[in-house]
Amino acid sequence: MNAIDPIKGFDMADLVNLDALIPREDFLATESLDAAGSTGKPSASRTDLTKGESFYLTLRKPDFQRETAAWTPEAVRDFVKAFVEGDLIPSVICWQSPARLTFVIDGGHRLSAIIAWLLDDYGDGEESIKFYDNKIPEKQRKIAQKTRQLIDTTVGKWKDIRAETQNPGSNPSLTAKARQLGHSVVPLLWVPGPDASKAERAFLTINRSAVQIDPTELKILNARTKANAIAARAIVRNATGYKYWQKFTEAGQKALETAAQGINAYLYNPPLNQPIRSLDLPIAGHGYGSQTLPLIFDFVNIANGVPVIDPKNKNVDLTAQKEPDERETLNTLSKTSKLANRLTGTHPSSLGLHPAIYFYSAAGRHQPTAVLAVAALIIQLEEQSLFNEFTRVRASYERFLVDHKSHINQLTTKFGSMAKGYRQVKDYLWFVLERLMSGDSHEQITEALKLHDRYQTLVREQPIRSRQIKEFSQNLKQWKFLSDALEKAFVCSLCGAKIDTKAMHLDHITDKKDGGLGASDNANWAHPYCNSTYKPFLANASSASPSLEVAE
Repeated sequence: MNAIDPIKGFDMADLVNLDALIPREDFLATESLDAAGSTGKPSASRTDLTKGESFYLTLRKPDFQRETAAWTPEAVRDFVKAFVEGDLIPSVICWQSPARLTFVIDGGHRLSAIIAWLLDDYGDGEESIKFYDNKIPEKQRKIAQKTRQLIDTTVGKWKDIRAETQNPGSNPSLTAKARQLGHSVVPLLWVPGPDASKAERAFLTINRSAVQIDPTELKILNARTKANAIAARAIVRNATGYKYWQKFTEAGQKALETAAQGINAYLYNPPLNQPIRSLDLPIAGHGYGSQTLPLIFDFVNIANGVPVIDPKNKNVDLTAQKEPDERETLNTLSKTSKLANRLTGTHPSSLGLHPAIYFYSAAGRHQPTAVLAVAALIIQLEEQSLFNEFTRVRASYERFLVDHKSHINQLTTKFGSMAKGYRQVKDYLWFVLERLMSGDSHEQITEALKLHDRYQTLVREQPIRSRQIKEFSQNLKQWKFLSDALEKAFVCSLCGAKIDTKAMHLDHITDKKDGGLGASDNANWAHPYCNSTYKPFLANASSASPSLEVAE
């Protein structure tokens, strides 16, 4: 029998969330040190991993550990199958804390997969519902159901195998599995010694050496008690799941959760459904997946002026972190909320950027690098007080972006995604915008790009074609829908750019202060910022300079 590696060889697009199945705990538990670092049992059986059993009750994950959501449905199925059939599987590394808790240093996904099978909870069961306060993303539910179906059809349900063990011969097709389970175990290795910091270093070193922690995840783990990491985790999980902020005051916890839920709604509502059949798209794409936390962590950093570090940087500090700071975390969330307000929503400061223009490719693929790039661009416009200038040329700017959608893809391919390449994408966005604000035409900008060392290799989008001559590909269908839908989208009556229906105001053509009525013939749609700030600006500017116009 061969050892298996359930991570390699799978498409990581759909990941099973098993985070609710083993509780988190602080390494630095109280009580006597007498038993800390002791060697425990050599293996864990099915009985040991059953809810209510004594060993199961001691299981914990370190409170700083990443979310247990890095395996595909196929990986979970294969591991459960290997366990049930008695195949050789890798050892799980544990450490016994002063409170006699069994911390899983390496192997949390392995144990969680078996527990998931025993509980029939692949991210949508009783434990997960309690853990996430019944706020489970639809995609998480779909992946859970896919995993359940895979395991039920290849391994079988635990309740059916258990029935065979209790009444031998009642289901002959499961007899062999029921007998084998009596011998199936997960090998356990133990980190010696009572020092919690040593166990923590072992966790980080083992996972990093085994390349099981993505560099971006390791970056977040290292910052785990800092305001940006706590804020990012709260936003991503909509303030549910493990509460990294539980040491805050009651008022502080409530304020954090309210702010995080608000930002989550700005970024992830409505949920992304594919294929895309609506322009009502979330800014940050899917609210669930391997890229979600890294994207929001860097979004929070950009909003707060914190350097966004390339995750490939190997100089990671493994020293202990300070205690979480409530005031700093709330301030971090406040600045992040301000940036989210600029991007979308009906707050008067909202530019109401259309997601299909800024954050999705021509074929409907979400572009997380563009999210960070646009966030950085907004910060630059804020610092230079250029929102009115941006609004003046916005319609023309967005037409250029739509006509040259492939430029973002090419830049991301060249420089890397998210933290690695967002600066270069932001610089491109600024390059185009700055020239429009200076009066250049689209043709002049195209020529300027060709002469620029960084942009001269960029090519304009080519028509999407199907490989089969008579059939339409999914990419072509998505391109056709988005192209036609954008053409017919609402247009801001003040700046002429497209309006996202989640972020628009109904504007009085003749202001109320000038006698305008709340009637249909006095109503036009506008971006919130255009209605609240740009319209008064135009009125004041036109009285001083009648020739001022919105750029065409």
